Amino acid sequence: MRTILGLLIFLSTAAASAEMAMVAAPSQEFCMQNFNAYGPLYAPNTTERMDWIGSLLKAVPRCRVVQLQEVWNASNIDQIESAVGSSYHISSPNRDNRIGVMSMFDGDIKATWTFDFNINNLGGFLDEIRETFGVKKAFHIVQARLPEMSEDFYFVNTHLHPTSTEIRITQIIDMANWRLRNPNLKMLMSGDFNANEKSFERELMMALMGLHDSFQDTLGGTYPPGYCTYCSNNPHSWMPGDHILDYIFVSNAGGADTRIKAVAGEINMRGPLKEPLSDHYGLRVHFKIADGDGILTAEQWYLYRERTMQLLAQAEQILTNYGDRDLAPYIKELQVMKYQIQVQQGDFYNYFVQYR
Repeated sequence: MRTILGLLIFLSTAAASAEMAMVAAPSQEFCMQNFNAYGPLYAPNTTERMDWIGSLLKAVPRCRVVQLQEVWNASNIDQIESAVGSSYHISSPNRDNRIGVMSMFDGDIKATWTFDFNINNLGGFLDEIRETFGVKKAFHIVQARLPEMSEDFYFVNTHLHPTSTEIRITQIIDMANWRLRNPNLKMLMSGDFNANEKSFERELMMALMGLHDSFQDTLGGTYPPGYCTYCSNNPHSWMPGDHILDYIFVSNAGGADTRIKAVAGEINMRGPLKEPLSDHYGLRVHFKIADGDGILTAEQWYLYRERTMQLLAQAEQILTNYGDRDLAPYIKELQVMKYQIQVQQGDFYNYFVQYR
């Protein structure tokens, strides 16, 4: 009898412990969705497309973080907020300025910041049209904590200049400077970067800010042929060929001794309509919080440092060759970054060595 009673007590205690463990150890996983929602201004059925976008964003399974670009008009913003407002906390800086970006969270928004890029045009014809209509590029930051997560993250939402390498370089430096002033939390940054997977600007941005391309990580480190978020078979596409232009980047510098690790991803949001929802397709990536690992080896660190020095020198040369006086402060900043790596001190170097 004592044996049976002891066994029952043991099983009861084990069951209670298991139940407590289920409550005390929630899943440390989440997904993030990015989508350039509007597409070219000539795209038809705007109201209908926005309704479809809202339906897709709230459909199960839904992501805890959604970041959109090119939601320009108040009526379109209303449609998105009406569709998903009961499911998300929403930050809509695009209501106050024509920057197009908005971010949604299934979690607590702690703070928000929005910064216009210092250079949005260098006098090109299309730049003059954008200036006339007050359309600007910017980056929006939300500090948020997702449900059941033990730390806050920075979520950055942006849209870089569509045609100019020089302007994109200055915009990358603007974001890097913000990051240097705010290195205390891990960061996820998504958007339409208008720079393909083999572009100089993308490599420069990843080097300066210590970023991982999360979707590329899930594919084994290389984009196979045929992957595109801006695709030639999309009737709204402006460019020939297939391109990756939309990314979800991760910086594991800052915060607790943990690591945001991408585990799966997909290109989605192609649209249930006969016509695509946008000239872009969406990108969804699933993450988990892992133990803090992934430090570069000494050899990898050396190669990374040397390549970053080359990229800084190349960016300096590109801006110098353009010959616009507005670029002079950025040339100086690139020189300072390069010098700090050489002497191994300064704000940029202190952030740079945290790359993981």
